[in-house]
Amino acid sequence: MTAELLMLIGGTTAFLLTIYWVRSQDLLERYAVGWMGMAFLLLFCGLFPKAIESVASASRLSYPSAVLFVALAAMYLYSFSVSISLTRQYRHTVRLTQEIGILEHRLRELEARGRKPGTPGE
Repeated sequence: MTAELLMLIGGTTAFLLTIYWVRSQDLLERYAVGWMGMAFLLLFCGLFPKAIESVASASRLSYPSAVLFVALAAMYLYSFSVSISLTRQYRHTVRLTQEIGILEHRLRELEARGRKPGTPGE
């Protein structure tokens, strides 16, 4: 299997998975834009393999593999930023869950104090 064919298959798969996850509401649109961009780049490189060599010579990189390294670094940075966003969301969710638990506990205490013996609900 050639690298070009692998990039074509990867790009097509990335497009289809991204569209599926957005439609099923498992992926937010703001993240989908970045992943669609990555899929487009994979497809572009698969369809036009000489483009990598052109970018390498235009950016004065000695090897096309250096362009691939830069592309992988960009994907890493994007993935890292998404991980940071998810970590913040997780912490925010934990904090909100704890606050709800505290509020429910206080509500039960207030309800228990407000009841008197012999009233309905005991």
